[in-house]
Amino acid sequence: MIDFRAKLEAIKDFLKTSYLGYLSPFGIEPPEITTEFLDFDKFKASFMLFMEHDRITFDGGRYADDCERTARITCDIFLVFRNAPSADLIQRILDASSALCELFRCEKIDVAHGISIESVEFFNYVEGRNSLVASKISVEFETEC
Repeated sequence: MIDFRAKLEAIKDFLKTSYLGYLSPFGIEPPEITTEFLDFDKFKASFMLFMEHDRITFDGGRYADDCERTARITCDIFLVFRNAPSADLIQRILDASSALCELFRCEKIDVAHGISIESVEFFNYVEGRNSLVASKISVEFETEC
């Protein structure tokens, strides 16, 4: 049986322990991390990381060996900055997004034997506000069932 909740918690814990090392060179403090719904009114920290699991796909027995029980967990990770001048916010969202991509490129996570970044999107003027910027990083984690 695959324990989806345990795998998602392991990814969240990985971000909590490893992301700071990649943010430090940019002088950015670690974000508040949540798996709750993306809610700009509820969460007002200067730097937030929202992690939502988008979909889980299975190989469906295409392979006759151990790879038969592989699942791919796709997560959308939203980085959100606020409470600073817009020029600073744009710089921070670019730097924090670069740091997160570098983390996934360089580090290994126990719960996944493969990580790939599917896309990175940037959003200036979130909800029409020049004091709120975000990025969306779609990441696929390949894991055993």
